[in-house]
Amino acid sequence: MFFKRKYEFKPDRTDGGILKKLYLTPLQRKNLWKWALISAVLVALSLLQDVVLAQISIGGATFCLVPCGILMCAMFFDPETAAVFSLTASTLYFFSGTAPGTYTIVLLTGLATLLCIFRTGYLQRCFSAFFLCAGVGMMAYQLLTFAIGCFLQSALPSRFGVFMLCGGLSVAVMPLLYPVFLAISNIGGETWKE
Repeated sequence: MFFKRKYEFKPDRTDGGILKKLYLTPLQRKNLWKWALISAVLVALSLLQDVVLAQISIGGATFCLVPCGILMCAMFFDPETAAVFSLTASTLYFFSGTAPGTYTIVLLTGLATLLCIFRTGYLQRCFSAFFLCAGVGMMAYQLLTFAIGCFLQSALPSRFGVFMLCGGLSVAVMPLLYPVFLAISNIGGETWKE
């Protein structure tokens, strides 16, 4: 038979296909924008650190902006979200090639989670609490990176001051980055719901 009967033909699809099934609510869209903007800011910090600021040396130290951005951003969320975010971001930071070693994944994830738990449990919602936790986290990250570097014999003990100066320079940048992360984290609702 050369001709098919009318009922043998499949009708045209009238639904929206896969895009119809991937409908996002307005809140989900805002959260998607929030995480996309946070990712874009961290990529911009990585480019700024590796392309522009790597050529600027103050006392032998340079800026360490990506760990600074990860620790800052983690302070805006609850501990569970901060743990997942810092684990993902620090893994991507390691694979970018600028991290000092694989231990940065553990250091950034652990510090961000512990300091976020401390902030939500004991401190009020204000800039000073945020700055205190992120600043302590950055200095602890530099100290632990130095200690691990000395243990692995990739850092000299005489470079302790350079590591601490690098942490201090990164902490000094935090007030400039705070409004950016605050504006992004406010997308989709109130930042802190404690």
